[in-house]
Amino acid sequence: LYEDEFLIAIDKPAGIESTPSKPELESKSVQGKMQWWAKKDNKDFKPYLLHRLDLRTSGVLLLGKFPRDREKLESIFKDKSTSKKYHALIKGVPKKHSGTITIPLDARHSKVKVPAITHYRVVKKMGPVSVVEVRIETGRKHQIRQHFALIGHPLALDSEHGDKKFNGTLKQKFNMRHMFLRAVELRFRHPILEKEITIKV
Repeated sequence: LYEDEFLIAIDKPAGIESTPSKPELESKSVQGKMQWWAKKDNKDFKPYLLHRLDLRTSGVLLLGKFPRDREKLESIFKDKSTSKKYHALIKGVPKKHSGTITIPLDARHSKVKVPAITHYRVVKKMGPVSVVEVRIETGRKHQIRQHFALIGHPLALDSEHGDKKFNGTLKQKFNMRHMFLRAVELRFRHPILEKEITIKV
């Protein structure tokens, strides 16, 4: 989707881990596949992830090229001006067609509740589901999935936080098989080139 001398952005498919859950699965992860590609094409860099997308989430994923730039590039996701936008398919239609969800969620590695902020607006209503555009200010584990489940509009076909009965109906009546959560835009200030970058799928 984008490349300069410091960064590469790709469109990650759903169903592939960003980083391996076990060392032996390295070659099947996005990071492993990108490193294999770079080596095969005799690139002078070894790509590494700067952030992650969940296994079942697709869309814009950013990788760095050289270890010397890692600290500067990782600052992209610490900068409050960085904007991550998603599209999601949810159950039903929220009463408010746009709003902000601020329910605290568990920290990534503990049960301590930490702030979580999710902004949304309804893009399209389609029978029993809606497409929403989502922008997150924080990056908690499964933040979008958890937040919509907590307000009664879980993501369609989310096996972990979703509505099992509703998911069963979608599978049976509409032959739907996969959760739809897609990172559609990443906007940030490039910490080395010092310019605004917008990457879309």
